[in-house]
Amino acid sequence: MTPNAKRLFIAVIAVQIVFLLGLVGYRESILSLGRTAVLETVPVDPRDLFKGEYVTLRYEISTIGEGSLAPLKNQYFLEGEINEGDTVYVNLTNIDSDVYRLFVQADKPSPYADLYIKGRATQVRNGTVTIEYGIEQYFLPEGRGKEIETADDVKVRVSINRSGTAAIKELIVDGTVWRP
Repeated sequence: MTPNAKRLFIAVIAVQIVFLLGLVGYRESILSLGRTAVLETVPVDPRDLFKGEYVTLRYEISTIGEGSLAPLKNQYFLEGEINEGDTVYVNLTNIDSDVYRLFVQADKPSPYADLYIKGRATQVRNGTVTIEYGIEQYFLPEGRGKEIETADDVKVRVSINRSGTAAIKELIVDGTVWRP
């Protein structure tokens, strides 16, 4: 191997390592520096043969119907309509302690929003918008998926950075923090 080929090989490996560390660092910065909200959820699909055991989480704020947005249009200005693939900013408002619920959606964060989460509209049909936030899967230790799936009440504590990107901090199962 020539010296130039060896340097190129080392540079490619170094770039890959820096990239991976950057991804991990970004997610860790969300968890440590972001604001916290607790989202209502319904867990489904506890196991996948290839990915291992995980829970797919469907949030209360994942489906927005025309009926739920209609009364809110007077509170915040909404620009244009929502189409599949659009980036969506969902404003969250504190209801009770650290439990947050959906109040409005906009194609950019409302200047009046205290806390918002960024997602992508994956489906728009008959006045209903389905949104994914990138926090729909939570991986579990082997054999623990049924605990989450059969629980009466599951909430997810997420950390949200200033740009609206969220990361799962922990699950709250039947009122207590779930430890894997």
